[in-house]
Amino acid sequence: MKKQPKCRSLILKVASRCNLNCSYCYMYNAGDSTYQYQPAAMSKQIVEAVLIKVKAHCKKHKLKHFDFIFHGGEPLLLPKQFYIDFVAKADETLRPEIIPHYSLQTNGTLLSVEWCKLLASLNIRLGVSLDGTAETNDRVRVDHRGKGSYHRIVKGLNTALQTSSYGFRPGLLCVIDPTSDPIATYNQLKNLSDTISFLLPYATYEHPPKDLTKSATPYADWLIAIYDQWIQQSHKPQIRIFQQIMELILGIDRGFEYLGSTKNEFLVIETDGGIEAAGALKVCGEGFTKAGMNILSDQLDDALQTDLIQLYYLSHHRLSRKCRLCSIKKICGGGYLPHRFRKKNGFDNPSVFCQDLMRLIAHIQNSLISMLSEEIVKQSGLIPLDYSLLKAYADLDV
Repeated sequence: MKKQPKCRSLILKVASRCNLNCSYCYMYNAGDSTYQYQPAAMSKQIVEAVLIKVKAHCKKHKLKHFDFIFHGGEPLLLPKQFYIDFVAKADETLRPEIIPHYSLQTNGTLLSVEWCKLLASLNIRLGVSLDGTAETNDRVRVDHRGKGSYHRIVKGLNTALQTSSYGFRPGLLCVIDPTSDPIATYNQLKNLSDTISFLLPYATYEHPPKDLTKSATPYADWLIAIYDQWIQQSHKPQIRIFQQIMELILGIDRGFEYLGSTKNEFLVIETDGGIEAAGALKVCGEGFTKAGMNILSDQLDDALQTDLIQLYYLSHHRLSRKCRLCSIKKICGGGYLPHRFRKKNGFDNPSVFCQDLMRLIAHIQNSLISMLSEEIVKQSGLIPLDYSLLKAYADLDV
């Protein structure tokens, strides 16, 4: 009997407005204006419907844990009482059969001692977006007056670090700018956090990543420069993309929407209750993510059957022919679904970052082989990868 798709986490777009205006933001600056027609904040009615539908879904699929990720916009634009009430209502609705877990992604500019203490008291983990040094960050992460946000973000981060005894140290998200100094970026971020996620920018075949360097693989070059320093350090931060690739090479797949072969078991809930696939798919066009489903009237299981959500759920399995024939497809997983989009044939394409992913994976695999004993390498079946051969195959018209 075929297993029914399930959802283990919800990204809750609790605020549809933001105090920053980042130039690359998929929500506001990628051609989708639907946020303008949504409530500025998620209502109590939507929250209650979310929790009722989550409880039903968890009971049906026998899930004992469920993740809620507070997102935006900027989630700290909401009053503190929203989070107090949400956690209290979740405890009342879900426990003890289902244990809720919480995290919140913020731009960090509004973090205060009071916010940090509250989030820690509610067991809400914190993630902060910062794109490296002041020079790099302030080119793109600006407010509505065009002023850079770096110093406000670092002030918020330092506040979180000073109150870390109350809870969790924040992790950092950094969108890669290949023209920036990778080592300066790495040194800056590792001084502020012990968990770093480097993200490829939001891009499609219609809106490809900007060609700002002379390299065919500028994003791989940038990441490899950091990896070669990071891997040699005895005390180093967790860098998700490096650790994920290393685990995938060794046959461990913990689930990651950018890489691997697992299913993407999460959904997005907008402030108006709309149930959608990943927010980054907004880069594909106006209203692209709208599935006609709403938490007030529909079950999560019904939303999981809609076309785009189903495609996203299975995005590491529904690959283009070229990807299906690729020798590293179990590691790459075809890449992130939005990066495959082209108007003429949808998502039936390799990632626009295909060459970067090939080069990065080959470099990490060869590095890993060099660190393992011959016996372990033989037992694992690992072989060195030649990026030039991988690229030559990818260039063939298959």
